Amino acid sequence: MSEIESQPAPSQLRRLPWREDGKTAYLSTDEGSSFLARMADTMEEGMLTTAEVDMARALSVAEEMSSSRAELKMAVRFLAHAVADAVEVARLRGERLGVDPEALETAEFLRRTQTR
Repeated sequence: MSEIESQPAPSQLRRLPWREDGKTAYLSTDEGSSFLARMADTMEEGMLTTAEVDMARALSVAEEMSSSRAELKMAVRFLAHAVADAVEVARLRGERLGVDPEALETAEFLRRTQTR
């Protein structure tokens, strides 16, 4: 496994959903269905499953008329975390699919303009 800070070619290295020593971790895609590749797949699935659970929990709190302000704030935190995980998995999978860099730039522009 290589640790590289620059963006690798999608066909050569797979960015993993974790960091090692504070650095982005990559796995050579030549290794096919290696243990680390399966572990990364499992972690991505876990991130999505947790995001779904957090979303359901937040919706439940939002629908409950007697929810307190603190409960609603916690629901927003759950939703924010769920969205962040789903976005990260989408980015990881997009990198593996070789998403067009121009599309990535457009998505980044939209993300920046919506967070202002």
